[in-house]
Amino acid sequence: MKYKNNPAEPLEKGEMLQFVQQLWIWAGMRRKMLYYVQDFIEWFRISASESG
Repeated sequence: MKYKNNPAEPLEKGEMLQFVQQLWIWAGMRRKMLYYVQDFIEWFRISASESG
């Protein structure tokens, strides 16, 4: 089975905007995940010191 490689085409007018907007969404999600992990580590450290 042969695959057809699509030739490189320039982005349309609105495509770049959607790409940039998607980057901001991913940045916000990563920021939230970082905060959740930090909260979990802090909770785990406190609970381990109380039970130990």
